Amino acid sequence: MARAMGYRSDRPHSTRPTQEGTNNACTNSIFCYPVPMNFRSLIALIVIFWLVISLANAVTLHLKITGISGPAANNVTQRLEALQQNYGENLTRDQIRDFYQHAPENIRQALQPYGYFKAAVKEEQLTYQGDDWTASFHISPGPPLKIASVDLAVSGAGENDPELQKLIRHFPLQPGQSFDSSAYESAKELLFQTANNQGYIKAELAQKEIRIDLHTYTAKIILHLNTGPRYYFGNVTFTSCDLAPEFLQRFITFHSGEPFSSEKLLQLQQAMGNSHYFKQVIVTPDIAKAQHLQVPINIFVTLPKSQQYSIGAGYGTFTGPRVTLSTDLRRTTATGQHFTAQIKLSPVLKGLAAKYFIPGKNPLTDQYTLGADAQKFIPKNGESFSETFSGSYIKNIHEWQNTSSLNYLIERYQVENDPSEVSRLLYPSFTTSRIKADNMTKPTFGNSISFTLQGANEHVLASTSFIQGEAKEKYIFSPSDVSRVILRGDLGYTVVNDLSRLPLTLNFFAGGLGSVRGYPYSSLGPGRYLETASVEYQHKIIGDWDGAVFYDVGNASNHFNNPIMRGDGFGVIYNSIIGAIQVYVGRAESKPGKPYSIEFSIGPDF
Repeated sequence: MARAMGYRSDRPHSTRPTQEGTNNACTNSIFCYPVPMNFRSLIALIVIFWLVISLANAVTLHLKITGISGPAANNVTQRLEALQQNYGENLTRDQIRDFYQHAPENIRQALQPYGYFKAAVKEEQLTYQGDDWTASFHISPGPPLKIASVDLAVSGAGENDPELQKLIRHFPLQPGQSFDSSAYESAKELLFQTANNQGYIKAELAQKEIRIDLHTYTAKIILHLNTGPRYYFGNVTFTSCDLAPEFLQRFITFHSGEPFSSEKLLQLQQAMGNSHYFKQVIVTPDIAKAQHLQVPINIFVTLPKSQQYSIGAGYGTFTGPRVTLSTDLRRTTATGQHFTAQIKLSPVLKGLAAKYFIPGKNPLTDQYTLGADAQKFIPKNGESFSETFSGSYIKNIHEWQNTSSLNYLIERYQVENDPSEVSRLLYPSFTTSRIKADNMTKPTFGNSISFTLQGANEHVLASTSFIQGEAKEKYIFSPSDVSRVILRGDLGYTVVNDLSRLPLTLNFFAGGLGSVRGYPYSSLGPGRYLETASVEYQHKIIGDWDGAVFYDVGNASNHFNNPIMRGDGFGVIYNSIIGAIQVYVGRAESKPGKPYSIEFSIGPDF
């Protein structure tokens, strides 16, 4: 037996020679013999060959569903894809045939949540070309199941609650409608949400049933809600921070003893988080510690840095470099008052502006400002030095910010070769504006709009009488994942008897970035009329780099029918974390020789 196994009993184990490349782990066993390298290689080749054959036998399966559309079709597709995944990644022909046999029943089950209980698969076809197989199913969904009745009742402390009774009268599910399980779930969620927002935070469905009668082909829905007790807001506690506790309490939009509402808590958290005062806000109801049905509210806040500094830069062929330096002292007092200052430096405009902000009764929606501004303005057709003092009240209503101001302007100015003038004006102004965007740094969709109306009367501390209105809008949308379209428009009109008595800074100007590119900043004008429009197309080049082409038109003049100036060109945009870094090359199409200019700027779209 020893010889048959290739073992010589008269040779000591320790002197048996080993072969290079063999496994010596079992050299001390009489039942082990070194495997030659070429034999192990053969085994490896057999395994690899088996894997290749297995992969060669794997086929792909495609689904083709016709006869239905919408959510029902999506559910059928998802159900069949889930069934297909049960067979593993590499399908065989036998598995595809098995899938094909079970697919019709899965299709019928996938349609039932949408009210189709008499669905039929009219046409089935399984075809292949090489290793590509296609399973086709034409579905006839049949008539949808109808709701015969809705038994909706409320019991408990909220039995006669006005909001719940209103919902019962206008419940989304009504007899005669087609049954849809997603609509049923949405209606049920609305019932819970309404109860919760009225303070019934422990409401539950004592009975919930969907009784389907296939004989009459109808469904009866039963929903009986037990509201349980009504809960109320308790005391609100803030985490310790540099803001005074009495100031923090002014942010609260509800009162202790008011019916509890999770929706109000969410709205408060979002409003505080989006405000100037906080970096992060987390509002948490402590239901476990509710006493006498009053729920204490804990608000965790973190504050931004008390000081912020920023710098902006730009360049224009005709205007030269532009620099803006800004500072924001965010907490000059523990009651939220803050101060901002800004310096603008360019060959066309040099200015210093400061504002002091005082929060109103509700810091989220009300604030007062005191401002002072001194600037030297040197457009192409004039020159001025002005000082402005203003007081404003800012009120946010929903998405709109409304600013009412009273301004006092002292300005020495000269237009072209006219004699210099000194004007003093006390004038009120009103501006309403709104910004909506999915991303403030680089929006794929966004819209900003503003309207301004202002005027003065020469009999009330004013050198002249005037009324002026202006409307601006900017709209951004993305036709694809790699492109954006930016539309912009600006219209203004001034009613004034003697235009020479109107300060230069209250005239309209056009030209430059944000206006008509290809023309120097504020080189078009001055005038009582303003009309500009722009369209720009941006397309991703690579990474954070975009290319752009644009076409701008507009003018500022004293006559509405003056020629429109046209500008076009191209640009390169780098999308940085601080906003877009833009370089545009513009051509003044309406000027002799059609000169080119370069404009450079840094900043977000809104």
